[in-house]
Amino acid sequence: MERYYEYNGEIYTVRIESLGETFRITIGDRQYTVEAALVETGRLRAIVEGRHLDIVTARQNRNRYVALDGETYHLRQLASKRKRRVGEQGGGSLEAQMPGQVVSVLVEEGQAVQAGQPLIILEAMKMELRITAPADGIVTKLYCQPGDVVERGQKLVDVSDEA
Repeated sequence: MERYYEYNGEIYTVRIESLGETFRITIGDRQYTVEAALVETGRLRAIVEGRHLDIVTARQNRNRYVALDGETYHLRQLASKRKRRVGEQGGGSLEAQMPGQVVSVLVEEGQAVQAGQPLIILEAMKMELRITAPADGIVTKLYCQPGDVVERGQKLVDVSDEA
């Protein structure tokens, strides 16, 4: 299986091959041997090149969120290797991908933000998840504040794609 993802403005080709109980995952020209077990929906335990990892994943449309080692990575799945055009699927509402508590809100309404910039930090399943801007834009509405408990799918922030 071959997929394409955009991360921090770069396009990555990801190939996944099943080898029985393990997988060979190739990202660009780097290759990894991975053992993975689904703990619950959106949560994996994996061994990557001998390193044990707890991984939390979530998805919304073509957006993919992967949390590991205290960092959250926002990827966008692409239909092909072409780069996304400026403004295409750029703004919109960002929602909580899992239940959690708002730890901090790093932006204000009216503030200009850049693609990948952290907007909100949630704590979910003992991990910090960074909600990041999908594209350059303006924060038009905040729906949460520090201390709020949020549910999966709850709207957190609106970002317009007009920077």
